[in-house]
Amino acid sequence: MNELLEFFGQALDTIWHNPLRSLLTMLGLIIGVGAVIAILAVGDATTKSVLNILSPYSLASAFIFPKAQQPDPQNAAIRYEDAARVRQMVPLAKDVLPIVSIGIETRVNHEEKTVRVVTAGVGQGVDTTPLAEGRLFDQHDLAAHRKVAILSDRARTELLPNVTGSALGQHLRLAGSDFEVVGVQAPPINAGLLGGSTAGLSTVIVPYTLIPELGYTYIFGLTIVAADGASLPRASDAAIAALKKIHGERAQYDERDIKSLSDAITRIFGVLTAVIGVVAAISLVVGGVGIMNIMLVSVTERTREIGIRKAIGATRGNIVLQFFIEALVLCLVGGFIGLLVGVGLAELVIHTWIKLLTPALVSFAWGPIITVAIAFSAGVGILFGTYPAVRASQLDPIEALRYE
Repeated sequence: MNELLEFFGQALDTIWHNPLRSLLTMLGLIIGVGAVIAILAVGDATTKSVLNILSPYSLASAFIFPKAQQPDPQNAAIRYEDAARVRQMVPLAKDVLPIVSIGIETRVNHEEKTVRVVTAGVGQGVDTTPLAEGRLFDQHDLAAHRKVAILSDRARTELLPNVTGSALGQHLRLAGSDFEVVGVQAPPINAGLLGGSTAGLSTVIVPYTLIPELGYTYIFGLTIVAADGASLPRASDAAIAALKKIHGERAQYDERDIKSLSDAITRIFGVLTAVIGVVAAISLVVGGVGIMNIMLVSVTERTREIGIRKAIGATRGNIVLQFFIEALVLCLVGGFIGLLVGVGLAELVIHTWIKLLTPALVSFAWGPIITVAIAFSAGVGILFGTYPAVRASQLDPIEALRYE
């Protein structure tokens, strides 16, 4: 144990008294570890941030709508009453909801404003954004066709600017009718990423049973709610099959669900991170070759020292251990510096470029990042430090003592 500590001390002393040479030796490793760490950190943070954007949307729901390009688009159009028929034909679906998303004019403080009115059913549907106050729709709201509404956080601010207290019980004028506010959503984390062209509008959610009263016979599509994410694909396929029975086999429909989207995002970012990481890891090999080269030079420079040590009783194992630890310490120090560089670079990229894509950032996990840095550094030290150490141990002591 004392010998190991002595060798570690000697290695650190060598680095300390030869800073420029040590820095140049470690430069390739620093760049390699820094690049790998930065790529892994940015990839991890970006994936988590994008998935966090999708978190207010249920993974057990899918949206089915007519394809834009098809032989008979008019025949494929989905009607309001189709939701009830599909619900009966697809027992695997927990619920089938008709969906409409329309812009409606309303008046606030003598000024015309356009709000986005979307429909929903009982409890949490596709949008699982928590409520800041109030309640969700219940079965009585739907059955009695009650004119009630849930406001988005933006709608609460823009449509009720003069209300300083609770918004519950307030009324809005929509499509010629008064709607009572029964709930207000918490501020979103997605900044409207999935909102499309209407992302900038205030959103008002009303019960889907009011669709006929809003003047709509045809709807945008159906939301299929499954018991869980695992059964969602089968429920979606069955719903599409049911729509084809209703509208004919020529009718064509598309399906979108958040689970497939989140899985695709995870795969895409995983592949990109792996490919770029492999490219960056090439610099680790370059750094390792540089360290092996300088260790071979060190063996040559210290040939006489090796001869003296062997002459006074040092074994081949002692010599191997000394040079191996020196290479390992060199790699670990370089890896630590690379870790700091990589984390700093990752934070810079995440808070400048990635923040433009995903306003709600999720930081990368420190534990795996530090583990990767240590593993890479130690791996390079073991891989490229072994040969110089073995070569030093194989020197003939007599020839080494004669070396000038």
